[in-house]
Amino acid sequence: MSEHRHYRHGHGSDAEHLQDQALFAQLLEQHDELARETRFVENGVMARTTSTNPELVKVLQAHVDGMEKRFGKGRAIRSWDPLFAALFEYRDQITMEYFHCEDGVEALLTTDDPKLLALIHCHDQTLHNFVERGGDASRHESPKPDWLD
Repeated sequence: MSEHRHYRHGHGSDAEHLQDQALFAQLLEQHDELARETRFVENGVMARTTSTNPELVKVLQAHVDGMEKRFGKGRAIRSWDPLFAALFEYRDQITMEYFHCEDGVEALLTTDDPKLLALIHCHDQTLHNFVERGGDASRHESPKPDWLD
C-alpha cells in the first residue's frame, strides 16, 4: 500500500478519535489474547469476540462502545479503506447492535438489502483478520465485495 492514503471522510484528530485509535491499537497489539467466532444469520452475522484477560475485555467493550457511537454519528474510521468507507456510506441501511457479555462482546449486524450482505460478510472477515494477525492485518485494505470500487 502506498504511503499516501485518501481519507474519503476526513482524518480525525479530536480527543474522541484519538481515544478510539488508542483502544484499537491495544486490541491489535494484544490480538493473540482475543478469540472471535461468527454465526451467520439470514440477513447478516452474529459475532462474539472474547478474551480471558479481564483488562482486555474492558478495552474491547470500550472499543465497541466507541464504534457504536461513531457509526451512529457517521464519524468514519479507516475511511482510507474502501470497506470501512462503504460501511459508513450505507450505515442507514445496516443495523448494528452490540451487547456486552462477561468475557467480551457480541455484535449483530443485519441488513434488508441483499447487496449489503456481502459488505457485512467482508467486515466480519476483516475483524477475524485483525484478531488473527493484529497490526499486520490493519495496515492493509480489507476484503471488499466485487461491486465496491
